[in-house]
Amino acid sequence: MGTGLETHPTEREERPPSILVVDDNPLIVNVLSSLFASQKYEVRSANNGKEALELLEQDDTDVIVCDVMMPVLNGHDFFEKVRSVAEYSHIPFIFLTALSEQEEVHAGIESGADDYITKPFDPQRLLAMVKGKIARSRGIKTQNAEKNEKFRKRVIHTLSHEFRTPLVAINTGTELLLDQPETLQKDKAQSLLEAIQRGGQRLEKLVNDFMLMQQVEAGIAQRLYDTRAEVIGVGELVGELLESRREILESKGFQVQFHDHSSGQQARIYTPQVQELVWRLLENAMKFSEDRKEVEVVLTPRDGEVGIEVRDRGIGVDMSEVQRACDTFGQINREKLEQQGGGLGLALVKRYAAIHGGCFTLESREGGGSLARVSLPFAKK
Repeated sequence: MGTGLETHPTEREERPPSILVVDDNPLIVNVLSSLFASQKYEVRSANNGKEALELLEQDDTDVIVCDVMMPVLNGHDFFEKVRSVAEYSHIPFIFLTALSEQEEVHAGIESGADDYITKPFDPQRLLAMVKGKIARSRGIKTQNAEKNEKFRKRVIHTLSHEFRTPLVAINTGTELLLDQPETLQKDKAQSLLEAIQRGGQRLEKLVNDFMLMQQVEAGIAQRLYDTRAEVIGVGELVGELLESRREILESKGFQVQFHDHSSGQQARIYTPQVQELVWRLLENAMKFSEDRKEVEVVLTPRDGEVGIEVRDRGIGVDMSEVQRACDTFGQINREKLEQQGGGLGLALVKRYAAIHGGCFTLESREGGGSLARVSLPFAKK
């Protein structure tokens, strides 16, 4: 039986701020440690950047106060390593040094450090600066934690639905076919088999999307582009894709119009990736254009780029939700628009466009529908 006095995790006292002092001068380390300890801060110290990196791996740090001239790994090199690691990049970094030349100060500031103080320093000014950095550091961590929690919930919700829905169809259909093999009417059995097939295809597409996204995140997709891309006519590539998918498009009731205004412009392209992104834009257009099955693919050159535009007359897009639609697992009005899939399609399009040095945009069309555009830079002559 509870006492009503239990402490929940959110009610626990927040840990004291942690300051990492990096300096090879024992006197300076002692002075700074005493100064920060007077404010009830936790203080850890290192003699150089190499030792400091090891301390960063062991525990959370709110602010780094670092000397510039140190053995083994100096302050500037240590700072670059800190900023190159995603989990440390938010930590405020203050350079504290005896070097007072303006060029040195400017170099420290231009490097991206949060502040630069020269010795001898005013203790109260340093304390005030550190307090402000702690507030900023913890604010960023809180925002990131909230953002990560929202993303986690979105992933769980999407995946649980995308896995469960086809699995229910597969398991239910299989169970009926096994339990009633003699009594099921032929048309009923056929309907069950088709439902099982659709479920399997849906799962296969989801797994394929995961594999493609993993290739992107692991840098494999970029390496494929770097080593296999060729200079190709964009109109020729898109035209061949549309011709190869004509039967699929017609089976869904779509007659896609192709308008090539690219004037034979070429781009450096890894064909499978550009074919993938164009087909995903077409799938997206068809998915949300059930009432007006009108889709156009238009190639337009502009400012050193050739644009691949997929235009539809579907439900359109809320411009305030465009960023979310392009995020990983990003979906809009999931409850009303169940057919969206796993939420990786436009995220892959955006990444493939970036790999090719281009960009992806999505906007509403006047008169209804949406316009998705991938811009690819002209091949250098």
